[in-house]
Amino acid sequence: MPAELGNIIVIAVLAAVAALAVRSLRRSRKSGGGCNGDCGNCRGCH
Repeated sequence: MPAELGNIIVIAVLAAVAALAVRSLRRSRKSGGGCNGDCGNCRGCH
């Protein structure tokens, strides 16, 4: 049982980190951050 509990905790932490990463990407996209590869829409082309 303790090994299973450890696995569940690790999976929950990884899921939370993934959810926060997706949330950050969505907020960045909505606010106009990030480049989508189209230099006509991007403020700074590399």
